[in-house]
Formats: sequence, structure tokens, C-alpha cells
Amino acid sequence: MRSFHAVVLFIFVGMALFGVFIFATFSAGTREAIGTVEIWGALPRESVEKVLQHVRDQREDFSDVVYRPYTEDELVPAVVEAIAAGRGPDLVFFPGDAMVKDGDKLAPISYDVISRREFQDTFVEAGEVFLTPDGIAALPVVIDPMVMYWNRTLFANAAIPNPPRTWDDVAAVAPRLTERTQNGSVTIAAVPLGQWDNVAHAKRVLVTLIHQLGNPVVEQREDGTYTASLFDAKKDGVTPAVSAVRYYADFADPVKPMYSWNRSQKNSRDAFLAGTLAMYFAPASELLGLRAANPNLNYDVAPLPTARLGGKEVAADVVGVAIARGAPNPRGAYLVATVLASPEQQLVFATELELPSPRRDVEVSDTSDPYWTVFRASALRSFTFLDPDPPATNAIFSRMIENIASGRSALSDAVRDAHDELRELVGVR
Repeated sequence: MRSFHAVVLFIFVGMALFGVFIFATFSAGTREAIGTVEIWGALPRESVEKVLQHVRDQREDFSDVVYRPYTEDELVPAVVEAIAAGRGPDLVFFPGDAMVKDGDKLAPISYDVISRREFQDTFVEAGEVFLTPDGIAALPVVIDPMVMYWNRTLFANAAIPNPPRTWDDVAAVAPRLTERTQNGSVTIAAVPLGQWDNVAHAKRVLVTLIHQLGNPVVEQREDGTYTASLFDAKKDGVTPAVSAVRYYADFADPVKPMYSWNRSQKNSRDAFLAGTLAMYFAPASELLGLRAANPNLNYDVAPLPTARLGGKEVAADVVGVAIARGAPNPRGAYLVATVLASPEQQLVFATELELPSPRRDVEVSDTSDPYWTVFRASALRSFTFLDPDPPATNAIFSRMIENIASGRSALSDAVRDAHDELRELVGVR
């Protein structure tokens, strides 16, 4: 009997061990091993670490996923140099405005894996900057749309109850908000338009104006190459860029009724913080900085104005998580990217950064935040400018506005010259 019991016990122990082995094997097979994955980016270290820790709390295979932060100016050059030397990262939090110039440094995800239809149904339009003929260059994880900050005190003093909704409304209220001395010096400015060097985010504002009138400025062809369209006219003969630039420039023309800005003004952000600027156009991400810089400033947030007879698009910065070309661990990088772009982790990103998610199906339901609705609505109607070279295009637009403001060029000539420069810039890509 003792032998029989021993045999039975041995059989049951063996079956139990076999069951544990089968369960462990099955569990490992249902979740692919990630391994070591290094991510480079310019997003705040603390925010990214909180997202990664949130994942680690749920799954052990994220223990070797690490983040290496850079400044915005350092990131793309560092990635380009590292990939050329064969020592690049696995993943990059890649900025959308670098896609035209350096998007070839990324390894796109095939449309057989994630279809174009699935991508467009999942992410807002601004994320489509990452769509290429060969696949999806990055999965959007952060979006920062332009909005309008407005000084409630200055509007109340001018007996204006609400912020303007259209650009026509901006021009209409500008004379009531602007205050000048007897010699013509502007002491209270309505809106910072017409100049360039002292206008924060001038390029995003101008590109939004042109885009709302129907011109994307730079377009991508079906073969993946790009073309400049700044001076293109519509079927009715109207050139959107000329109309948009004329509107922009009029705010710095002393003979125009909407005149409220000139080159002697301080930077527009500083003027808004000082309480001498009624409207300030800036990304949603500036909210926290404005609040910290002047806690006593009485301001609110509204959507960026729209064109009365045009579109409602708003320029936005978008960041996507991308697999670097030549990544040491491309399979692990892909698995991490899909997790970071998932609805659950996007909710963590949005909460940490206090920005809306680029996913259409993620919404932070915080009714106590008066700004969230504006940010979310702006993200849903956002686009990303296909910028062939951010510093170079900034210089092109700066020369265009300066030539108009100084009288060196007629408005149409200045726009045509900028178009030719853009076309040459795009042509060398």
C-alpha cells in the first residue's frame, strides 16, 4: 500500500508540474517578449516616466523600456547623427514638423499591419502628417493645438462681452481695444499681427490663416514628394495667401483702422503677461507657463478665430512615437509603440501633460477644467503644416512680412518671392 500511495503521489505531482509548465508556456506565448527598448524624445522626463511606470505596474515586460530626454533643439540632430553612425535608439518621440526633412530616418509600419483607414478613424487629422506612401511613420501620442488667450479685463474695459469668433470679428474689435498716446504710440494693443520678430508663433498663425482660406502652402504628392502651393490661385482667381498676408499685414499699418502692433512693441507673450495685449495666439501647452508667470492675470481661453467664408482648421504641433531606422530591437519597439498609443496610456499622457489626446476615442472628462473643452475641440479640427525646414521657412516668411511692412516689396510680389523660395526649398528635399 505504501508503494501504491507513493506511485499515485508521484503521478499527481508530475501532472501538477506539467500543468504549471504548460500554463507558463502558454502565457509567454500570448504576450511577446519586449526586451530592451530605448526611447529618445523631447517630452518632459517626469511625464514620460509616469506613463512608463503606469504600464510597468500592469506588466513586467516593460522593465527594460527606458527613456532618454533631449531638448527640442537637440533631439532630431541627435537622432540623425546616431542613426548614421549605426547606434540609434529603438523609438523616438518624433515631432511632426520634422517629417518632411527627416522622416526618412524612421522605419514605417506597413499598412498591412495598421491600415490607413484604421489610422484615420483612430487619430485626428493633424496626425496624418505621419502617413507616407510606404506606411505609417509614427503613431501620434501628443497634440498641441493653437488657441486664443484673451485678457478679460481689457475686453470688459472696452465693453466687449465675448472674444471674437472670426478673423473679421478680430479686425472689428481691434480699434476698440487698442489705446494710443497723443503722439500715436500704442500703449494697449489689441492683437499682435503685422510684424514677425516680436510675434510669438507668427508662422503658425499665418499658416493657419492661409490654410483656412484653402491653401495648404506645402502639399505631399502621391509619390511622397512635396510641392509648394503658396502662390496658387483658386478657381475664382483669388489667391488665398495674398488675402491672408494682406489681412496679417494690415494690423501693422498705421493708416488702417485695425492698426495695433509695430516693431517697437515687446514680444507678444511678454506683452500679454504684462496686461498690455488683449489677444495672444499660442499653443495650448502655454497655459501652465502663463499661469505660473503671472498668477494675477485675468485671462481666459477661446478657440482660434476662423475665416468667415473659409475653413475652421487650426495649426497644431503633433508628436508621434516612431521606430528609428536601424533600431536594435524593432519588434520590441513596435510593441512598445502600440502600447503608448493605446487609449489607456493616451489617457495618462493627456492627464500628465494637460493636453488633449490625438486619439479620437480618448477624452478626459474633467468638468472642473474650464479650458479642456476648448483644447479638445481645437485638437479635433487641427492640421499639421508640412514644413520642409522649420528654420528656413521661418526666415522666408519673416523676409516676406518685413518686405511688406518696410515698403520694399508690393504685397503680391512679396508673396510670389516667398513662393519661389519655398518651391526651391522643397525641391532640394
